[in-house]
Amino acid sequence: MSHVKNNETYVSGAAVIEKGAAPYSQYAPDMHVSVGCIPCTRAHLSAVSAALKEGDAETAREEISALMEYDLTPEKLAATPEKDREVLSKYAKAISSLQKKLAEPVPELTAIAASLKEAIRFARVDGIEHPEVQMRLERSEELVNGLERIRFAPENIQSLEPKMRAEIKLVLPEIREARHQLLNGITTPDDLEHAGARFALISRRINVNPDPETLQIAQKEAAELNSSFRRDVLQAWGGKSYESTRQ
Repeated sequence: MSHVKNNETYVSGAAVIEKGAAPYSQYAPDMHVSVGCIPCTRAHLSAVSAALKEGDAETAREEISALMEYDLTPEKLAATPEKDREVLSKYAKAISSLQKKLAEPVPELTAIAASLKEAIRFARVDGIEHPEVQMRLERSEELVNGLERIRFAPENIQSLEPKMRAEIKLVLPEIREARHQLLNGITTPDDLEHAGARFALISRRINVNPDPETLQIAQKEAAELNSSFRRDVLQAWGGKSYESTRQ
């Protein structure tokens, strides 16, 4: 993001921030709520690559879900300064393609786990009432309510193929209990941690790894994306580190 300093203010992407003002988030002091985020994308991509190297597709899915849901949205990309937008738009398409390769039967569960895990990181530093925590809680509640009351309504469960129908019926009581905890029992970061772990475990029961060949292809693709993203950011900023442009 372009930074222009003067005596009182500096420009960060689309926003003017008062010099010395407290960051929006202590956990993520470089983030801005209205534009795409280079450091966020780099962190998520790195985690995706690391997870797939360990053969852990579900963690990779969570990282991609959080990135696409909260950082690389069309609205944020449209508001991002051109230099960053060119890089981020390129990788949004590539990451979306990788997400399709790792497609799981119940992406809502992955998205809930991803949202809650990210909410935990904000809550530990910024507090449970921080807007980034509340936004992710609201989205998680929306997803789990839609999952239980719409997608897994009795008439829809009956239309599933027998194996998936049996698996869903087994986890429905757990989803129901986890939903009650999420809607009624979140008052501290520890509560968030318990809810996030609960949904992540449920998701792993349903959203297993893809076949070995697909996993290997995704692993290679993620590693290449992680490396090329770093190179493209350096090139976009004339060979300087991204952090050096923010000083």
